[in-house]
Amino acid sequence: MQICAVTVAYNNPKEFTRLLRSLEGQLSLNGLIVIDNSHTSSIEDNAAAFRAYSQHYQFAHHMIIGKNIGSAAGFCFGMKMAHEKGFDWVWLLDQDGTVEKGCLESLLQNTGQADILCPKIVDIDSPHAVLLQSGATLNFWGRVVFLNSVTESRNISFFATHGALISRKALDRIGYYDPRYFFVGHEDFDYAFRATSSGMVVRLIAEAEARHPNLSLSASKSSVHIAFGVIDSVSPEQEITVAARLHHAARLRKRVSDYLPEELLWISKPLMNDKNCRTNRAIESLSGTYLATKRLTTLQLGAAIVYSLLHVLVLRIKFGGRINLKKTAKMYSICMLSKLRKKWPFKSVEEFCLCVCN
Repeated sequence: MQICAVTVAYNNPKEFTRLLRSLEGQLSLNGLIVIDNSHTSSIEDNAAAFRAYSQHYQFAHHMIIGKNIGSAAGFCFGMKMAHEKGFDWVWLLDQDGTVEKGCLESLLQNTGQADILCPKIVDIDSPHAVLLQSGATLNFWGRVVFLNSVTESRNISFFATHGALISRKALDRIGYYDPRYFFVGHEDFDYAFRATSSGMVVRLIAEAEARHPNLSLSASKSSVHIAFGVIDSVSPEQEITVAARLHHAARLRKRVSDYLPEELLWISKPLMNDKNCRTNRAIESLSGTYLATKRLTTLQLGAAIVYSLLHVLVLRIKFGGRINLKKTAKMYSICMLSKLRKKWPFKSVEEFCLCVCN
């Protein structure tokens, strides 16, 4: 059985090197493919790390893109290359994560049970804390409900990229991540939806452990909270307090939201006024509504739109004019019309973005 690891590198040689170092203990790994989206300043360091840690693989390839094409396109290229090289399983890994010793072996012991196998993902700084990225199911309204804990292996509806082991059968049937509608974010949930819709099984393996930063608590990634007034700023002294407050708020909100319809994202004025349809957050908003339209039933999408509009109105009152209500309503109406007509009218998320902006 031939297994190839695929990762997308982007502007952080230290994280990239840490990941490659953690792969040394995965005895069943035969190949390594790195798609490098980094700026020029990081490419040389990444290349040096790749040379240092790739010598023992039967196949190793470092593809330098020269610009940031996003994680969806990067993983798409890597998955396609591994598939064409004849690997039986492709192991997707985030640059900023690591894998524990025996992780791959634990996944491989369960290859007869599922078409996509996923590890338990824990906080890289606090390994006792299981992260939401470990997996999710759906509630009655179609909302994605993340697992509260992982005590035993189970089938899941959605997975995060880091540590996902994808079979050749899945690659043959549904292909790769979709860079047309995704840039950074949602591409893994879309792939899981396509897999389960095709009758494939996605399974979380509790004995396999991977580590990843807790994105919901990362002070360096709290810009959205700052932009919408949840917090004013983040300094090193404030980081622990801010993280604790956000963690408490997130846990409370999660318990309530488990019983509510799926929440669609909204259009933010600062990001969309210039029709910049390749900014990460603009793409994430539109990609999320596209995916919701695709996977929800008509009734579920209707409930999601009503709930989301009420939520957006509350946010508009609370935070002022940062949310563009007109464009948000237009985005939702496009989604519902597409659902009723059973046809999505755009060939890419950029086309969707330009239609909403105009």
